[in-house]
Amino acid sequence: MKKLWNGTLAVALVSVSTLGNAQQATTPGYMIANYDIKNQAVFEQYMDAAGPLAPKYGGKVIVFNVSANSVEGKSRSVMAVAEFPSLAQAQRFYNSPEYTRARALRTASTEGSVVITEGFVFPKQ
Repeated sequence: MKKLWNGTLAVALVSVSTLGNAQQATTPGYMIANYDIKNQAVFEQYMDAAGPLAPKYGGKVIVFNVSANSVEGKSRSVMAVAEFPSLAQAQRFYNSPEYTRARALRTASTEGSVVITEGFVFPKQ
Protein backbone atom coordinates (compact mmCIF):
# COMPACT_ATOMS: atom_id res chain seq x y z
CA MET A 1 0.00 0.00 0.00
CA LYS A 2 2.83 2.36 0.79
CA LYS A 3 4.28 1.83 -2.69
CA LEU A 4 0.90 2.64 -4.32
CA TRP A 5 0.58 5.80 -2.21
CA ASN A 6 4.05 7.00 -3.21
CA GLY A 7 3.33 6.26 -6.87
CA THR A 8 0.01 8.11 -6.70
CA LEU A 9 1.67 11.07 -5.01
CA ALA A 10 4.39 11.16 -7.65
CA VAL A 11 1.81 11.17 -10.45
CA ALA A 12 -0.11 13.95 -8.72
CA LEU A 13 3.04 16.04 -8.30
CA VAL A 14 4.04 15.55 -11.93
CA SER A 15 0.54 16.55 -13.05
CA VAL A 16 0.55 19.71 -10.95
CA SER A 17 4.07 20.55 -12.10
CA THR A 18 3.13 20.04 -15.75
CA LEU A 19 0.04 22.21 -15.35
CA GLY A 20 2.13 24.94 -13.71
CA ASN A 21 4.67 24.95 -16.55
CA ALA A 22 1.98 24.99 -19.25
CA GLN A 23 0.12 27.76 -17.47
CA GLN A 24 3.25 29.90 -17.10
CA ALA A 25 3.85 29.76 -20.85
CA THR A 26 0.38 31.14 -21.66
CA THR A 27 -0.58 33.20 -18.61
CA PRO A 28 -1.08 36.90 -19.33
CA GLY A 29 0.32 39.65 -17.15
CA TYR A 30 -1.70 42.66 -16.03
CA MET A 31 -0.93 46.17 -14.89
CA ILE A 32 -3.85 47.36 -12.77
CA ALA A 33 -4.03 51.00 -11.72
CA ASN A 34 -6.54 52.62 -9.39
CA TYR A 35 -6.09 56.30 -8.71
CA ASP A 36 -7.61 59.77 -8.39
CA ILE A 37 -6.49 62.55 -10.72
CA LYS A 38 -5.12 65.53 -8.79
CA ASN A 39 -3.79 67.62 -11.71
CA GLN A 40 -5.73 67.22 -14.97
CA ALA A 41 -3.25 69.15 -17.16
CA VAL A 42 -0.28 67.00 -16.12
CA PHE A 43 -2.41 63.85 -16.34
CA GLU A 44 -3.24 64.69 -19.96
CA GLN A 45 0.51 64.88 -20.65
CA TYR A 46 0.82 61.41 -19.12
CA MET A 47 -1.95 60.09 -21.38
CA ASP A 48 -0.22 61.53 -24.46
CA ALA A 49 3.13 60.03 -23.43
CA ALA A 50 1.89 56.63 -22.20
CA GLY A 51 -0.91 56.00 -24.69
CA PRO A 52 1.15 54.57 -27.56
CA LEU A 53 3.59 52.58 -25.38
CA ALA A 54 1.71 49.42 -24.31
CA PRO A 55 1.42 47.97 -27.84
CA LYS A 56 5.22 48.20 -28.21
CA TYR A 57 5.42 45.62 -25.40
CA GLY A 58 2.58 43.44 -26.67
CA GLY A 59 0.07 45.08 -24.36
CA LYS A 60 -3.37 46.51 -24.78
CA VAL A 61 -5.53 48.60 -22.48
CA ILE A 62 -8.65 46.59 -21.72
CA VAL A 63 -10.15 48.86 -19.03
CA PHE A 64 -9.93 52.61 -18.66
CA ASN A 65 -12.70 54.33 -16.74
CA VAL A 66 -12.39 57.76 -15.11
CA SER A 67 -15.59 57.34 -13.10
CA ALA A 68 -15.40 53.77 -11.83
CA ASN A 69 -17.83 52.96 -9.03
CA SER A 70 -16.74 50.68 -6.23
CA VAL A 71 -19.34 48.13 -5.18
CA GLU A 72 -17.25 46.79 -2.29
CA GLY A 73 -14.53 48.49 -0.28
CA LYS A 74 -12.89 51.83 -0.97
CA SER A 75 -11.69 52.55 -4.48
CA ARG A 76 -10.33 55.51 -6.41
CA SER A 77 -12.18 57.11 -9.32
CA VAL A 78 -9.94 55.87 -12.17
CA MET A 79 -9.61 52.16 -12.96
CA ALA A 80 -7.19 51.13 -15.68
CA VAL A 81 -6.11 47.62 -16.70
CA ALA A 82 -3.54 46.77 -19.37
CA GLU A 83 -3.08 43.17 -20.46
CA PHE A 84 0.27 41.81 -21.66
CA PRO A 85 1.21 38.39 -23.08
CA SER A 86 3.09 37.56 -19.86
CA LEU A 87 4.08 38.91 -16.48
CA ALA A 88 7.61 39.46 -17.84
CA GLN A 89 6.24 41.62 -20.68
CA ALA A 90 4.19 43.70 -18.21
CA GLN A 91 7.30 44.22 -16.09
CA ARG A 92 9.40 45.15 -19.15
CA PHE A 93 6.79 47.74 -20.10
CA TYR A 94 6.59 49.20 -16.59
CA ASN A 95 10.38 49.43 -16.26
CA SER A 96 11.08 50.60 -19.81
CA PRO A 97 12.81 53.98 -20.21
CA GLU A 98 9.82 55.31 -22.18
CA TYR A 99 7.25 54.35 -19.58
CA THR A 100 9.50 55.45 -16.72
CA ARG A 101 9.42 58.98 -18.19
CA ALA A 102 5.63 58.82 -18.66
CA ARG A 103 5.15 57.30 -15.20
CA ALA A 104 6.73 60.39 -13.63
CA LEU A 105 3.86 62.43 -15.08
CA ARG A 106 1.28 60.00 -13.68
CA THR A 107 2.77 59.95 -10.21
CA ALA A 108 2.96 63.76 -10.24
CA SER A 109 -0.69 64.09 -11.25
CA THR A 110 -2.45 61.25 -9.43
CA GLU A 111 -2.77 59.55 -6.08
CA GLY A 112 -3.40 55.82 -5.86
CA SER A 113 -1.89 52.46 -6.59
CA VAL A 114 -0.55 50.29 -9.41
CA VAL A 115 -0.22 46.51 -9.28
CA ILE A 116 1.53 44.23 -11.76
CA THR A 117 0.31 40.66 -11.49
CA GLU A 118 0.14 37.40 -13.33
CA GLY A 119 -3.28 36.42 -14.58
CA PHE A 120 -4.88 33.00 -14.48
CA VAL A 121 -5.77 30.65 -17.29
CA PHE A 122 -8.25 27.92 -16.47
CA PRO A 123 -6.97 24.46 -17.35
CA LYS A 124 -8.55 22.99 -20.48
CA GLN A 125 -10.91 20.16 -19.73
